[in-house]
Amino acid sequence: MNHYFNLLISLLLVFTGCSQSETSSAQSEAKISEETVTEAVAAPEIDVSTIELIDLEGNPITWESLRGKKVFLNFWATWCKPCIVEMPSMHKASAQLGDDFVFLAASYEELDKIQAFAGQRDFNFQFIHSKTPFENLNIYSIPTTFLINEEGELVETVVGSRPWDEAETINRLKAL
Repeated sequence: MNHYFNLLISLLLVFTGCSQSETSSAQSEAKISEETVTEAVAAPEIDVSTIELIDLEGNPITWESLRGKKVFLNFWATWCKPCIVEMPSMHKASAQLGDDFVFLAASYEELDKIQAFAGQRDFNFQFIHSKTPFENLNIYSIPTTFLINEEGELVETVVGSRPWDEAETINRLKAL
């Protein structure tokens, strides 16, 4: 991942450097580079129906079974500290949002590793296994959360840990 990111930054600096005047301030160059990087690494539209998910017993989770519900699909790993830190706020958000949402926490790790992790926690969301590699979903940083509407369309991708139970965030989720 670091190699990919460093290569991307290097290429962007070469191309953006050619178009900027020599008298640009360091602050403007940083801003332009940051905006360019954001555009360059933004994930293209993902068809969520192609994501293969299974529950902890190995049963497939079909997108048809989720239709009509808003889906909070969080991608995480057992070794990811920011992923684990945000889980209590996901638990609280799930309780606040009730039956209008399905909260899923998907890891690409081995099923037994996810089962062991989930067995040591008491959260009200469902831990699952993603059979689809994160890279195929343009996920290069975790936690990443896909917010999916009732029609099964990806509405928003949130990269990084968030306090999901804050009032402003809850209102944003309700408005999906």
